[in-house]
Amino acid sequence: MTPFPTRGQQARRRHHWWISSLCGAVICSVGLLTASIATGQSLQREARGGQIAKTADTSSNGTVTVALPPNDMPNYIFPILQPASDFPADTLWFIAQMWRPLYWFGVGGGSAFNESLSLAYPPIYSNGGRTATIKLKDWKWSDGKSITTRDVQFFMNMLLVEKDNSANYIPGNFPDNVTSIRYDNSTTFSITFNGVYNQNWLLYNQLCALFALPQHAWDKTSSGGKVGNYDMTPTGAKSVYNYLNSQSLNVLSYQSNPLWQVVDGPYRLESYQANSEYTLVPNRGYSGPDRSHVSKVEFLNYTSDQAEYIELLAGRVDYGYIPFADAPGDRRVADEGYTISPWPQGGMNYAVYNYSNPTVGPLFKQLYIRQAIQYLIDQPAYIHAALDGYGVPDFGPVPAFSSQVIFNGLPEGDPAQQRNPYSYSVTSAKTLLESHGWNVVPNGVDTCRDTGTGTHECGAGIKKGKELSFQFLYASGVLQYKVESQALASAASEAGVQVVQNVNADSQVIADALPCKAGSSCNWQVAYWYLSGWQYGMWPINYPLATIVFGCGGIYAGGYCSPTLDKLMASASTSPTIKGLYPYEDYVSKYLPVMWLPLQPYELAAISDHLHGAVPQNTEDLITPEFWTLSS
Repeated sequence: MTPFPTRGQQARRRHHWWISSLCGAVICSVGLLTASIATGQSLQREARGGQIAKTADTSSNGTVTVALPPNDMPNYIFPILQPASDFPADTLWFIAQMWRPLYWFGVGGGSAFNESLSLAYPPIYSNGGRTATIKLKDWKWSDGKSITTRDVQFFMNMLLVEKDNSANYIPGNFPDNVTSIRYDNSTTFSITFNGVYNQNWLLYNQLCALFALPQHAWDKTSSGGKVGNYDMTPTGAKSVYNYLNSQSLNVLSYQSNPLWQVVDGPYRLESYQANSEYTLVPNRGYSGPDRSHVSKVEFLNYTSDQAEYIELLAGRVDYGYIPFADAPGDRRVADEGYTISPWPQGGMNYAVYNYSNPTVGPLFKQLYIRQAIQYLIDQPAYIHAALDGYGVPDFGPVPAFSSQVIFNGLPEGDPAQQRNPYSYSVTSAKTLLESHGWNVVPNGVDTCRDTGTGTHECGAGIKKGKELSFQFLYASGVLQYKVESQALASAASEAGVQVVQNVNADSQVIADALPCKAGSSCNWQVAYWYLSGWQYGMWPINYPLATIVFGCGGIYAGGYCSPTLDKLMASASTSPTIKGLYPYEDYVSKYLPVMWLPLQPYELAAISDHLHGAVPQNTEDLITPEFWTLSS
């Protein structure tokens, strides 16, 4: 691979009754909850909530207020995203509004490739399918400078030296599978891969991660330094990355830092208040098909979904959501002038096992234990009680959600695999554990009786008397996660499996749930964050081959590693048809690298009747506020 030019060339992420009783008790207590929002913020938001346009077609008029998911304030702004910040508030509702990747996905309510909103034309393949040639459109930065292949080269040079710090990286995938990059001129470049891959996979899962970044403004190593061509050597590229990363970590400087004002997306940052709110205003130099029709988009952060719900009922949010626990009373919200719109999402939902944890890792590495735990999860009951009927059971990478992408006439999910291989059964869980050497103690704690690695023994690394107990860490502020966690603990206790519940802020759960590194404490055991699992959207997964999640060396499945699964995913990436995905889907469903939980809608959106253009909501979890309008 030749990303850096030579000197000569340098001239470039229980029971039904028990659950129902719990939900009823929690819902009844909602009236006693108080929103953890400062009085000044509430008054400020109330005032802004009244700023609506008089007509739907008046340009640059009015402020739209949008509720962020609970405790999901973005805390990273640099588009080479770190794993700990890889969730929708950072990527899709923040970074992607200011810096667009070369390729955009989502058309209407689906997740198809959107050429109109992309900075580049579709790739053209040559060299037997190994080389993708990409031509940039005539777009400009907000300061009037043209976007060129030098900006793509700037991005790539930093990515190549800091790929381990990128949320999108997994060894063997992009950019490791790139053998060379050639920058032909200011508008055209080509990437040659180390093999012939499925072209849908390349576009949807590899090339979708490409950005152009403003080299003319960002290629520097300090705030007082001059812009240069530092990125053209590995050492210089690392220095530039370190500088930009340090600036991104300094959230208090976001609104004053001139770096973040050079954008190519439809919006730029006007204000940022840590843990509170941020405001985007139109980029008047935006090159896309439509510029913003509203003067501001204000994103509000809340400590819980109940705090947001109180503001919603007061009419202070234009684009908010109803907590699933309050869905039975959605008529109240509708009466306040909102349209209720479940936001479907394509993806998968799960809690993550920590296979590297010294205490419970040996337990989770046993397939029969993961199977027993899965038998204890009553997904239909969770959907009914915790999600008010919204959502679908999930037991693999492509659950039976609607609006699946169709590739050459075939759905991305194997129709033959749309059934649960581990339907809820406490009896089945107990039988599995007893047959593998455990003393099963219903309403107590099971202990290992027969040590060893034989067919009917507890398994490698599990000592005699070891208790079958683990901690379940979930995100605070989201009521259905509490309901699901408590339901799991109740059902598990019937089989003698002890589930200890812990709770923390969503951003902290995500930060904690990264793979364990040498010398780290590695304390977390099972983690479940807001919209846990993986939602297909933008980058890096649109074609549902989740190598970054399940591959050996992946950063989102707690250190899970299966050479067999790696081979299946490699085969799917080169298969010319969607059928190549089906064996991978079957394996993941049966071998349970994660704890499968129901896939909920992204949110039960409540959209003000004054706000137009926000529906249909696509399965990519994307928003495109530049198409929104306000009316009286």
